[in-house]
Amino acid sequence: MAINVKLFMTLVPLSKSKQSNLSVDWFDGITTQHILESEDFSEQDREAIAVVINSVQALPEDPLNDGDQVDLLVNLQGGSQMDHGASE
Repeated sequence: MAINVKLFMTLVPLSKSKQSNLSVDWFDGITTQHILESEDFSEQDREAIAVVINSVQALPEDPLNDGDQVDLLVNLQGGSQMDHGASE
């Protein structure tokens, strides 16, 4: 019984395993939070990681099922500010 985990490339060097694809043993009650902690992501890093379980955005605390596919992505936020007062 296993969970397949794929890490976004920018997360790989920050992880303990340094691998982009992992197979994690499933156990009753496991969450993505467990995986993030076992891969030694800092609290700050964990806050910037978006979790996708079976192609659906999820929370790190959501329980996982045997055979789930977990994608760990960088949660990009922000945008651009436009200077509406600038003249050309």
